[in-house]
Amino acid sequence: MFLSIRKAKKSEIDWINERYKEINFVGSTFENEFIAIAECDATPSGLGRLVLIDDDNLELGGMYVFDAYRGLHISEEIIKFLLLKNTLRQETIWCLPFQHLKHIYERFGFKEYKGIQATIPLQIRNKYSWCAINYPTGVSLLYKIKE
Repeated sequence: MFLSIRKAKKSEIDWINERYKEINFVGSTFENEFIAIAECDATPSGLGRLVLIDDDNLELGGMYVFDAYRGLHISEEIIKFLLLKNTLRQETIWCLPFQHLKHIYERFGFKEYKGIQATIPLQIRNKYSWCAINYPTGVSLLYKIKE
């Protein structure tokens, strides 16, 4: 199986949002995001995105590996692609993973937020609250300062 990760095209935004709707994720806005699509043997297998929050902050999220491709470490490859290939200049990257997936993000240098070194942007605080209401699985509040 050959895995490739690529930047999404604007023409794919409806398809992307249909996938996110299937799992109750917030939809994407192409102009405000760097979206990655994973493909196994040229067949879509997962998604992820970096969302522009403001001049200082990004959110890494929307990580979704399709059922048939779980267990192949595709999410890690999507995360790696997003962190290495994006051209966004913000210093702080926030992430709200489901708690049982937190360890994946920690491998990439994300840390649990403890009120140190960064102020949580309002958009992230609001999404954290939204996740607590809308998902039965808890989420963690992680952040990373770009290297």
